[in-house]
Parts: sequence; C-alpha cells; structure tokens
Amino acid sequence: MKTFKITRFVLQIVSLALFLGSLVICGIDVAEANTAFMAAMTAYVGIFALASVGVFLMSSSADTPRRVGHGLAISSYAIGLTIALIDINNASAAILMLVAVIALVFYYFCCLIIKIMQKSFPHAESPSDDIRIVRVKEWKQIMEEGIISKEEYEAKRCQILGIKMPPEKPAEEKAESKPRA
Repeated sequence: MKTFKITRFVLQIVSLALFLGSLVICGIDVAEANTAFMAAMTAYVGIFALASVGVFLMSSSADTPRRVGHGLAISSYAIGLTIALIDINNASAAILMLVAVIALVFYYFCCLIIKIMQKSFPHAESPSDDIRIVRVKEWKQIMEEGIISKEEYEAKRCQILGIKMPPEKPAEEKAESKPRA
C-alpha cells in the first residue's frame, strides 16, 4: 500500500507541474499574439492558484478540506483543459494539459486502489495504532496483575476482536488431557 501512496503523491506533483507548464506555454502564446496579455495571464495565474490550493487541500487529513480540494482541483483542471483545447494552435500546451489531466486520473485511480486495500486490510499499516489491539493489551495487563482470570481475559479478547470464542472442552476431557505423574 505504501507504494501506491508514494505513486499517488508523485502523480499529484507531476500533474500540478504539467498543469503549470501548460498554462505557461498558453501564456507565452498569448504574449506573442499580443492580445489582451494581462487579462489572459491573470486568468491563467488564477486558474493555477485554484489548482494549487486544490492539490494542497487534497492532502488534508480532514474530510471537508479534502473534498473542497478535490472540487477545486478537478474544476481548475477542467477549465485548463478547455483553455488548452480551445487554443489548439499551440499543440504543446494542449498536450501538456492533456497529460496533466491523465496524471490526475491516475492519481484518482491510485486513491481508489488505496481505498480498496484499506477496506480489505484495514489494519495492515500499523497494528499498534489499532484501538482494538491497545484494548486487548490493556486487558492482558489486567489479567497478568491477577485482577481477572485467564478465561475472563479470553472472553473479553474475543469480544473486542469480534471473534468467536473457541469451544470449551468438557471437564472430563480437561482432566484426561492433563499428563499423569
């Protein structure tokens, strides 16, 4: 899963860099045409600022900023792709923007894979961070201190982990399983 997280981060940065490159090339093209240069550059800088803020917020751990970031990034990339495709005379800008959008799509594909993996293996990253493991360790310490019995600990452990308790052997089998001296 760590590989996908690194790949996702790299795709995020590459996508933003290609997005900036495309807007710079569009800006150079507008400057050469010498038509409404300042208005176009202001629009390009604004679009890039929205994309940058969106990409920054996409990395947030809180849910609301992350959703806002996704919205800003996707909308600014859609606007940037529209500008690049409208100005198709400048094929290099259009190609860079298209590659930036493709990198963003692969970013979301990595996000999907990570989400699926987290549901399949919810605690594969660090079991020590799992609250259930912490609680089981606390109950084990209580058992070791002699406050509760081993049977009570096993019952509580199975309850916390959500697993079935192993069936208990009848008293006769317990007595037979002990080695005789």
